[in-house]
Amino acid sequence: MLLVISFVVFMLLGLPLFGVIGLASIISMIGMPFPMEFIPQNLYTGMDQFPLIATIGFVMAGFLMEPAGITGEIIEVAKKAVGNIRGGLAMVTILACMIFAALSGSGPATTAAIGSIMIPGMIAAGYRKDDAAAVSATGGTLGILIPPSNPMIIYGVVANTSIAGLFMAGFIPGFVLTSLMCITAYCIAKKRGYQGTNEKFSIVGLCKAIWDGKWALATPAIILGGIYWGVFTPTEAAEVGVLWTLFVGLFVYRKLTWKNISSALIRTSAFAGSATILVGVSMAFSRLLTLYHIPQTVGAFLGSISTDPTITLLLIAFFIFLCGFVADTLAMVVVLAPVFLPITNALGIHPIQLGILFVVCCETGFLTPPFGANLFITMKITDVKLEEVALRAFPYLLAMWLLIIVVAACPDFVMFLPRLLM
Repeated sequence: MLLVISFVVFMLLGLPLFGVIGLASIISMIGMPFPMEFIPQNLYTGMDQFPLIATIGFVMAGFLMEPAGITGEIIEVAKKAVGNIRGGLAMVTILACMIFAALSGSGPATTAAIGSIMIPGMIAAGYRKDDAAAVSATGGTLGILIPPSNPMIIYGVVANTSIAGLFMAGFIPGFVLTSLMCITAYCIAKKRGYQGTNEKFSIVGLCKAIWDGKWALATPAIILGGIYWGVFTPTEAAEVGVLWTLFVGLFVYRKLTWKNISSALIRTSAFAGSATILVGVSMAFSRLLTLYHIPQTVGAFLGSISTDPTITLLLIAFFIFLCGFVADTLAMVVVLAPVFLPITNALGIHPIQLGILFVVCCETGFLTPPFGANLFITMKITDVKLEEVALRAFPYLLAMWLLIIVVAACPDFVMFLPRLLM
């Protein structure tokens, strides 16, 4: 009980999330028979995870891709693929985010890279600022569902399940969610009177754009193909992605400068420092939850409501959704996955299905105030209030919840590719 109370108090005081989790863990140990080295040992164990290097590598690659010219090539391909359909620029943004997601593994990085280019273009074409911000923030959430995905890597470590299997399982839900987002964007464009792009769809034009962008589009093929064919591990794939991006930016497009590289290194270092300590304290916090028998308590509570796997997964999804209002994605995965895994394992739910449900639910956290990371990024680009962007993103949240229901109700929807290819 002290653990929960101290967590809520420190959260209300506005402490950084790692401080909230760390201090709550320490205070909850008062009067308990735990050795003093419990926290530092678990902190070190949480940070000393080889796959964590993969998340840092993918983020580094994402920071390099925009100055390298790769982002621009991706957007050109997306424009040719969409043509002049109503709401085309919004769909281009979503498709570009989907492609970029296969390179970065990060939702905020995807939002920043694509949104910084597409939002001014949408506003110039007559889109309202809040609509342009909302579609960019929403498309950016695909950064953690389309593999490679940083939360999938963390979940794979915590759940001791195949990261490659999680990547495979993310493809079909990722493409379905992209389609749902595009349909939503079309409906909004039709209601608001937004027109399409000035370019008609042409197979020849699309093929030319793909050929011109072959170096950029080869990046996800190298990263994901190398993982699935067993050429390298996800961690090695992240570093290969960085090297490939440097090669393309320096020697093919020749747009990448040493200043860009230096800036990417500084931003990556900041991410690495904050992410690793957050994962470390979250691992210690999660261990305390287990010792306090929280998973058993939660399991008994959910069991009293329903033992149906679909209902249980939907209840878990709703709880993760609520946590997304106040917690960071990586922290939610590290803290909550060990709580829910024993429950879902007892019901025969595959850890990969739970992992994909986790990731889709975490996506919603990027779009919910007051801490939605993607909302803040697009808010700064457009100078629009946070609540206005969140309101315009609500229809896309409904599309995400439709996918959550499908993931919870249809295990084969998630498990088809892992079972087929592994």
